[in-house]
Amino acid sequence: MAELGLVRQVAREVIWNYFAPVVKRVIPESIFTEPRGRVDSRSWDAAIDVVQQSLLRIAAGKDVTDDQDRTLTAVFMECEELRAKKYLEVVRTNDDLAKKYAAAPRTITNWRKEGCPFEDGQWAVLDWLAERRYAPAGAKMKFAKQLSKRQDKALSSAMMAELNFHVLKARQLKAAYQDKGLRPPDWLRGFRAKH
Repeated sequence: MAELGLVRQVAREVIWNYFAPVVKRVIPESIFTEPRGRVDSRSWDAAIDVVQQSLLRIAAGKDVTDDQDRTLTAVFMECEELRAKKYLEVVRTNDDLAKKYAAAPRTITNWRKEGCPFEDGQWAVLDWLAERRYAPAGAKMKFAKQLSKRQDKALSSAMMAELNFHVLKARQLKAAYQDKGLRPPDWLRGFRAKH
């Protein structure tokens, strides 16, 4: 437990002494106002690289004891765990998404405002896109097969929902006739009464 405290202390010192001056050069200052996870991953990894290089320089020093070497190794491995792929939520830019979905960046901005689930992956985006009245021509061409399948599935689901609704209404109507002691019309004969 004491070793973990030492690792954290060394990590703080390394970050304070080596990371802070470099951060202003590697990562734009404007990103520090955003919430955790909204940092450009390349800048994040570049800053981690600088910290790891500093750790290696310290470890290469002649006056490093075995305990300090183990601590530096632990801090180095902790830096690996803080890599963007493992630590950050990947937020793709509008330009990246515009290329992926063959749409204009402004369209992607509008989709974000309308609640497009980009963070849930391509399948969720295509499901969302298939439910919309319009899709950009480029997206229609690029994802024609997937959108067609999703629209067919959505149409058949809507038709089944409407059919089930009308069957329920027919059952309720037959039950109403029976409750009043009346004979239901012949076309209601095939339906079970729903009380």
